[in-house]
Amino acid sequence: MRVYKRLGELLLERGFITPGALQQAVSIQQKVGKPLGEVLVGMGLISWEDIYTALSDQYGIELMEEVPNLIPTELLKMIPKSVAERLRVIPVEYLPEENTLVVITTEVLKVPQIQKEISFLTGHKVKVYLTTPPLFDNLFHSSYEETTSSEIIEHTFEVEEEDLTEEETEESVEDTPIVKFINSMLDNAIKSDASDIHLEPYEKLAVARFRVDGVLRKILTYPKKAHNSVVSRIKVMCGLDISERRLPQDGKFFLRRGGGEQYDFRVSTMPTVHGEKIVMRILKVSNAKKQLDELGLSDYNFKRFERLLKAPHGIILISGPTGSGKSTTLVGVLNEVTSEKVNVVTAEDPVEYTIDGVTQCQVNSEIGMTFARYLRSFLRQDPDIIMVGEIRDRETAQLAIEASLTGHLVFSTIHTNSAAGAVSRLINMGVDAYLLGASLIGVVGQRLVRKLCDNCKVKIPLRDDGMKVAQKLFPDRKEFFEFVSGSGCTECRGTGYRGRTAIHEVLIVDDNLRKLIVRNSSDFEIERAAREAGMMTLYEDGILKVVEGITSMEEVNRVAFEV
Repeated sequence: MRVYKRLGELLLERGFITPGALQQAVSIQQKVGKPLGEVLVGMGLISWEDIYTALSDQYGIELMEEVPNLIPTELLKMIPKSVAERLRVIPVEYLPEENTLVVITTEVLKVPQIQKEISFLTGHKVKVYLTTPPLFDNLFHSSYEETTSSEIIEHTFEVEEEDLTEEETEESVEDTPIVKFINSMLDNAIKSDASDIHLEPYEKLAVARFRVDGVLRKILTYPKKAHNSVVSRIKVMCGLDISERRLPQDGKFFLRRGGGEQYDFRVSTMPTVHGEKIVMRILKVSNAKKQLDELGLSDYNFKRFERLLKAPHGIILISGPTGSGKSTTLVGVLNEVTSEKVNVVTAEDPVEYTIDGVTQCQVNSEIGMTFARYLRSFLRQDPDIIMVGEIRDRETAQLAIEASLTGHLVFSTIHTNSAAGAVSRLINMGVDAYLLGASLIGVVGQRLVRKLCDNCKVKIPLRDDGMKVAQKLFPDRKEFFEFVSGSGCTECRGTGYRGRTAIHEVLIVDDNLRKLIVRNSSDFEIERAAREAGMMTLYEDGILKVVEGITSMEEVNRVAFEV
């Protein structure tokens, strides 16, 4: 009888880990109650591929290193979702000439049980392959959720093989099946906390994808023949021209869901070679009430930010790349500074959230109502506080500076990689350095990071790459821990992450920094002076959130790596 080694012993024998690493991992495993493999991967000591290569060799079960992107619905119907979930098995191929169903699993010790149960269930021979947990979980979620949606679609869309004519498409727009499908998709997007929905036509099918926590995920495919009807229905919801398919269009609609929660959908259509693509941005209306203390600021950065907001005049900028949460931060800022005692006006492109007590204006460049044009008008409206959605050019920047120098508090956003980089960006636009030095009072740089799933994250000792910063932040602490993403669970859809938060750096312009700005100093000199004056960098704030168990080192290194 063959004797199989335990996982730790097996990996040790093959040289994948050292005795010290194994001892450390076992100690952590006993504290957190997670499988040893999950702890080892979380500590960065080994990859899932190495673990499953060793298991494959020991048990003589082949490893499938690449799994299909899409499993046919007919194949998935052979194994009900409840059975697949219990056994952790997915059918990937059927070989009719051999009457064999090929399946994958992560559960090496369940292989005999899988072969017996699946063979009895399907009447076929069963060939089992191993695969890694991340590959399995991603395929399971996309495949079984997609097949459920596909079954709904099959009953919903009874589309003929021929293409629908334009007249037939218009007639089908109000059909209950189309309405039912779209409502179901919108509900699923809301439940998934998706920020965007993509509906993409291709040569033979159409694909729906959701952006969740900044990552696009395929949710389902549906018949290409139905895509025009889906697009037309959404256009009707937005009040767009359903007969115009050659030009991009923009529109919006809103929905109310359980508890009266309202969601705004900003819709953009774009003609492609296979039909019109639709992207819908989802905005939760209650986010318009988001306060400054809900933006993920650390206590230290919160106090620094509050100090900036108490200034009577000057420019405060929010910096970061596209999709870094700048607009959400501005919402929190406006809610903080708005009161009956001040006149707050904004120019936005677009107006995403409506805020009580704020006069909000929509930029419309087609009729000449640009940021700069609105700024000129604002100065004749007796404003106390001005918010400009974005500084994109010299004219807007110059007018914002003039407004701040005449006693107004001005907020705006700018696309830069760091808070210090906002200075050189404005000077490169043509802004006079001495005027910028006189008007700029602060810059808040930020990035979004994914939050670890509280249900499956694993606690381990902090790795060396974050230790130096952690010791600087917590000089009195003796030992440091971090949390890493586990193998995933149903709550996080197998990703190890759930939700997002921001990391920040708050640069406050003091007399020394003002002199450096006037001298047109480099980004490096400005950042060094800001750090000496107490600015916590993005990376340092990220490490703080790692030690607090909010996010992972991988996420911080992804958005704010420091050499």
